[in-house]
Formats: sequence, structure tokens, C-alpha cells
Amino acid sequence: MTSPIGIAFLLVATLSVTSGYRILSINMSPSRSHIIVQEALAKELARRGHHVTMVSPHPSKYPLESYRHIAVPVADWQKDGMKGIMTDQSAWEMVKAFPKMNRMALEAANISIHYPEVQRIIKEEKFDLLMVGLMGDFLLGISNWIGAPTVVVNPNAAMHMTNEMVGNPSPLATVPNPIRGMPSPMNFINRLNNLLITFLEHVFALYFKHTSEQFYDSIFPRGQFPSYKEVRQNVSLVLVNQHFTKSSPRPYVPAIVEVGGLQVKQTADPLPDDLQKWTDEAENGFILFSLGTNLLSSTIPKEKLEALINTLSKLKQRVIWKWDTEHMPNKPDNILLKKWLPQDDILAHKGCRLFVMHGGLGGVAEALYHGVPLLGMPFFGDQQSNIAAVEKEGWAVTVKFSDLTEATFSAAINEVLLNASYTQKAKQLSELYRDRPQSALDTAVFWTEYVIRHKGARHMRYPGLDLNFFQKNMLDVVAVLIVSVYIAVKVIWFACIKVCKRKQSKLKIK
Repeated sequence: MTSPIGIAFLLVATLSVTSGYRILSINMSPSRSHIIVQEALAKELARRGHHVTMVSPHPSKYPLESYRHIAVPVADWQKDGMKGIMTDQSAWEMVKAFPKMNRMALEAANISIHYPEVQRIIKEEKFDLLMVGLMGDFLLGISNWIGAPTVVVNPNAAMHMTNEMVGNPSPLATVPNPIRGMPSPMNFINRLNNLLITFLEHVFALYFKHTSEQFYDSIFPRGQFPSYKEVRQNVSLVLVNQHFTKSSPRPYVPAIVEVGGLQVKQTADPLPDDLQKWTDEAENGFILFSLGTNLLSSTIPKEKLEALINTLSKLKQRVIWKWDTEHMPNKPDNILLKKWLPQDDILAHKGCRLFVMHGGLGGVAEALYHGVPLLGMPFFGDQQSNIAAVEKEGWAVTVKFSDLTEATFSAAINEVLLNASYTQKAKQLSELYRDRPQSALDTAVFWTEYVIRHKGARHMRYPGLDLNFFQKNMLDVVAVLIVSVYIAVKVIWFACIKVCKRKQSKLKIK
């Protein structure tokens, strides 16, 4: 016979299993780094007892209880989407890359929404929340089918595409556009540049929304479902991978929350055996070299690759290089090649002396958290502004890829390795970055659960979302006041003229 204590224990255990929310998380971005951020939150929600289904192009390597992963196969976009970046650093090449990425993201998202297993779970299962990434945001329309509130995970700083979802203000005079990364506070020239780059960002946003809306309308016909605009403005929460200590302080509405460093683990996982041995045996420490998930190191032009290899081969430190093929020409013995790396865990190792990287916000956040100085080689997007900001803070050196030679790379890498101030500054800023009431992951989990608990948390919705441009900027009120003053002045003037004329008439009569 079971004791009362045993029965109580069983009841608590049962409640803990059955009380978890059911969450559908979809991210089909061409950039795997974007997915990593959202996947970190999805897995943490599963660890805390929720039932999470994650849909992405990349199979999950590590099984997790209450975490189901649906891998939707899509074409490899890297060689086609980014192949010109390594050889052409012009602004035009960068501009051409964005529509390609957008198209590939939309096509991948479209494949996922029609994927048989995804269709099955949408039709047969109940979900309490829909979580999506930024690219291919027509997936927000799935909320029409499952009747659940939506959360958007933005892997970068708050940008126009996400700001307008929740009505978040971005005053041009005080908030530098994250793409350009002007200093704060901004002088007149900075504010002028901010206006121009923000205008261009809005033009790109119009293009992205137009193409996304076409996919949305084909799946959720007008008249039967809310419009694409309505679905975007019905987002309950936006999580941005940004933190004010690493950017400019700025205003936020309650429905947008900073979770900078969301993918960073507070306690690093053990490294795979080969990496653990390589790093532990590095008597002079080691260097991590990675150009992120979008750029293929094997496509680096021959002369620039030789400059990199020649410099690294002369160092006392070992090197771990994220390399996408089986072999590297003329690879020196102090370089270890890996197609995929647990980047955050490697940066957490006490022997990591330097991170050579492209300037992605995720990598910058991980390096900052672990206090590792940077050598940046930015290519596109916000990478240049990210590295420029870090360099200004004193814990990075920049080498333009177009200027990369053995001399420039050697000078930069030795500057960071031999000048202790870079590491000291990185450690100092790491303490500031870590000093929060909650970790980024705890913050994200709290607000995600908050949205579910309060059925979409409509009380956080900013009233400005329902106002047009004239109403939001009080132009209608100003117009009425101007007209009212004008009419009042006219009436008073007319009355004065009438009174004066009567007085003049009386004087003439006398």
C-alpha cells in the first residue's frame, strides 16, 4: 500500500510532467548562426519541462528529453549565396547578396510549412506558443492555424523589421542604426549618415516584406485569414540578441526585450576528446579562427590564404580553424581543421588567447562573455560596425579583407598577442557584460513563459501600433490646432474690423 507521502510525490511528479507548455519553434534561415540563437532558447525551454518541437534545416546532434527536432532538408545555399563575397568586397556585391539570402530564406520557409511532418503536427497537435525567426516571417501565419500567440527571436540588434512589429521607437537623433554603427552621441554628420542608412534599411525592409507577403497570401488567402500586416503586428514579444553594455542605450516598449548573448552557456560543456587534447596540450595557448556559418574558408583567394597560413605557421600558439573541406593546402602542423566547432565552449577554455573572426554579433557576444580579444575581418551586413565598436572599446584590431597581406595580418595578430591591454580590456568588459539580474537565457525563458501564461499578453501591446504616421506624430492634432488658431485669429480680426467700422461710422455721424 502506497503511503500518503508517496502519493503526494507521485502527484507532484505527474504535475511537473503534464504542466509543461507545448511550443512550436521554426527557423529556416540560411544562416545557421541565426538558428543557433533560437535553438538555445528552445532547448532550455525543453530542459525546464516544456514540450518543444524545433523545425530547422540542421539535424539535432544531441537528443534531449521533451525536445523533438524536425529536420527539413533544403539546398545548401552557401556556395551560391555567398560565393562572390570572398573575391569582391564592393558595396554592390554586398547589396546583391541580401536579395539572394532573402529569396533562399523564403523558399526554405515555404518548404518547411508544406513539409509532411510539419503539416501533420500542425493539424493533429495543440500548441501554446509559436516561435519563429526573423527571415521568412510569413511563418507567423501558422498562428492562424494553431491559435497560439507568437514570439520572434531576432539574432541581431533591434532593426526596423522587428521594431515595427511591436511599435518600438527608434529616434534618428539618438539611436544609431546597427547596420552602420555610428558613435553615440552622434554629431551632425553622424545624424545625417544615420538618416541615410535608415532610409536604405526601410527600402530593403519594404522589399523583404513585399516578397514575404506574396508567400503569405498564397498560403493564407485574403478574406479567409488576417492580413500579413495584421499577423506581423500581432506579435506578442520580440527577443533581440543585444545588450545595452555592448551598444547604445535606447528606448524599448515592453514587448521587446534585450537578451544579448542568448546562446552563451554560463557553464561550458566539455569539449570533444580531440579538441580537449589539442587545447590542453597547447603550452602557449591557442587561437580560434572562424569566419562563421555563412562564409566558406576554402573559398579564400589563394594569395590571401597563403598570407594567413604563413603568419599562423610562425606563431608559438596552436590554431583551431573552422574549415569546410577535408584538406587545406600547405597546412602547418600547428593548425587543427574542423568542419564544425562548439565555438562558445572553445572560447570558454582558459587557453584561448585570441579569436580571429568575421564580426558576427553572436561571436562578438561569446568572446565578450569569456573575455577573449578579437582580430576582426568584417565582410558584410553589421559585421563592420560590430568590429568597429569593439576596436573602439580597446579589445580588438581590424584587418580589412581587401587589405589582407602577410604583413598586415602578422602585424595585427602580434599586436593583440603581445600587448596585454587587449586581453585586460576584454576581461574588464566581460565583467560588465555579465553583471545582470538574470542571465540572457533566464530572461528569455521568463518572458516567453509570461506570454504563454497571459494568453499573448495583450496588455503589453503598444497603442502606437494602431496609429498611422500622422496620428503617431500628432500631425493631425497639430493641423487641427493650426486651423483652429487660424480661424480664431480670423474671427477676432473680422470682429475688430467690424467694431472699428462702427466706431468710425458713429464719429462721422457726430
